[in-house]
Amino acid sequence: MMLIVACTRSFCRVGIISAISQTVCVGLNQWRVVVVDQPSLKIISTVLKMPAILEQNVLAVQLITKNRQPYPDVDAVYVLVPCAESIAQVIDDFTPTTDPPLRAKYARAHLFFTGALADPLFAKLSASAAAPYIKGIAELYIEYNPIESRIFLTTPSERPFYALYSPNAGGMRSRDLEASADRVLSVIASLGVRPYVRYYRPPGSASSPAEAMANCLQSKLDEYCAHLQRKAENYKEGQSANLQTSTVIVLDRSVDIYAPLVHEFAYQAIVHDLIDLENGDKYAYSSVAANGEVQRTETELAEATDPLWAKLRHQHISQVSQTLVKRLDQLVSENVGIKALASL
Repeated sequence: MMLIVACTRSFCRVGIISAISQTVCVGLNQWRVVVVDQPSLKIISTVLKMPAILEQNVLAVQLITKNRQPYPDVDAVYVLVPCAESIAQVIDDFTPTTDPPLRAKYARAHLFFTGALADPLFAKLSASAAAPYIKGIAELYIEYNPIESRIFLTTPSERPFYALYSPNAGGMRSRDLEASADRVLSVIASLGVRPYVRYYRPPGSASSPAEAMANCLQSKLDEYCAHLQRKAENYKEGQSANLQTSTVIVLDRSVDIYAPLVHEFAYQAIVHDLIDLENGDKYAYSSVAANGEVQRTETELAEATDPLWAKLRHQHISQVSQTLVKRLDQLVSENVGIKALASL
């Protein structure tokens, strides 16, 4: 996990909406279909509600692995993870068949990838039957989970601490480091910076997880900058010149070995202890109505929709308790209806 002084949720949200909206062509069909895969759908769902996507003249959001309804007269906006499976699916969508006779699924394709598209995959697309239908390819770099405006997660597996620290982790360690570095790189690309990478190595230690992570990130950062340079040369765009310098500091638990053993008494930490939250922010509870009927309510602890949660989440639980009591007393004193009920 990493803290960035910028709104990572906003970067991710704006990137996705811009990708969809910029595909509108004047004089052509203004409607589109959005096609996603499972990982990209998870990313999109973190920062966007379905109505926000449908408002962009979108007829439907389709999962690429499912049997989809064709829209041969409508453009498709693909938001996909840049992997061989997704590329094969795109090619299949635009490969007409004679037995049975089938047209391409969509009129044209606008391809947006959550991360960098490898050169071999790009070459495969260029040489395929789908190439004449492709009207644009772009890399969004949104492969991270922005759980809050300034916090994102790069958790690569269900057992990240085991993978980094266990001597028995084997290949899991390098796999998790690669995945985490890819996701940190996505944030760096979203911010439009080229940072210096610094790390902490404990005194007397030959190496540390922070050093391994920093080396992996530096390697990927060099590849990314070289990729930008090639694009600038090919398309005569000065993209690499716009990157600002900054610093990324990579730390691990060796900096503070007591932190995992000390319980945090902030409101947010205790909520996570006591409530089973889905995706870190959604939960459901049951209540009994006046007629005795049990009602189930689903809600979300989100800074965008719940200003009270955004204000209180980092405060000590005792301070939160005092604040809520004061707000409740104020509500009772200012609300005529509550006063009337209290007097009965």
